[in-house]
Amino acid sequence: MTMPALAIQGFVSGYAATAPNAEQVLGAMVATRPAQIRSVACFSQGSSGGTATVIDVRNNGVSVYTNPASRPTLPGGQTGKFTSTLPNHRAVRLGDVISVVCAQAGGHAGVIATVAVEDP
Repeated sequence: MTMPALAIQGFVSGYAATAPNAEQVLGAMVATRPAQIRSVACFSQGSSGGTATVIDVRNNGVSVYTNPASRPTLPGGQTGKFTSTLPNHRAVRLGDVISVVCAQAGGHAGVIATVAVEDP
């Protein structure tokens, strides 16, 4: 059977009902074949503090963002979509562990984070 050129391999998605802690893993997956990180989206339903919440995507424990300022971020006191850019290191190999981690804990509750992983 032939696979489509851009088939979805999977999603890494996680949720924290209360404000997540720093370094809290929200979700993880093991790649079942070579792939690439196609997109990252994050959202928060509530805010109770003045500190930004920052989400990181990691491949085998290493951030896929070269510049930490490019990681999905939501300023303190705001709700809704996080600002986000595509990661610099998007390649995923068979067996890589992709995780979504709260890199900096702010006062945001109801944090949802999703990473789409597709065939290269």
